[in-house]
Amino acid sequence: FYFNAGNIARGETWRILTGHFMHSDLEHLVWNGLGLVVLGTLIEHRSRKLLLAALGAGVVSVSALLMTPFAQLEYYCGLSGVLNSLLLVAIWLEWRATRSWLVIAIACGSIAKVVIELLLGASLLTHISWPPYAWSHAAGLMGGLIVVWWASSQPCRGCYTFIMGRIIDKPVRVNQYSARH
Repeated sequence: FYFNAGNIARGETWRILTGHFMHSDLEHLVWNGLGLVVLGTLIEHRSRKLLLAALGAGVVSVSALLMTPFAQLEYYCGLSGVLNSLLLVAIWLEWRATRSWLVIAIACGSIAKVVIELLLGASLLTHISWPPYAWSHAAGLMGGLIVVWWASSQPCRGCYTFIMGRIIDKPVRVNQYSARH
């Protein structure tokens, strides 16, 4: 079920999706599972739709990268690229809610981690049995950026409404908070 470029070329297209949910070893599964629980909970607390959008954008952006000649990968597995979409969305949500300098520090640290991994070609925090592919993390951040852009551009009657810095799933009457919109 892992991403296998040769098998995908022969018609096993489901591997484009299932590869994200396969893991090379127990440590890989535990780290990705922990990230999904923490980031998923942070986002879902504010909006289940936004969580689904972040997951979808992460899968699409990382899969799109993996299918390009740039990737030059025969095999891939794991959720960490997709988790970077969730990370960016969670950071954005926390920033909107708190305007805390700590959120900015976490964002800068997260981006620096991905840049360092790209430069070194190695993972900074974990050591798994398969070689890491840091570009999947960058693709995941791009997926998260697309979700943030999309959610920021929603009109007041759309899916996401900003009220006092918080995102809610319920639309509000236009005149109820017209000063904010």
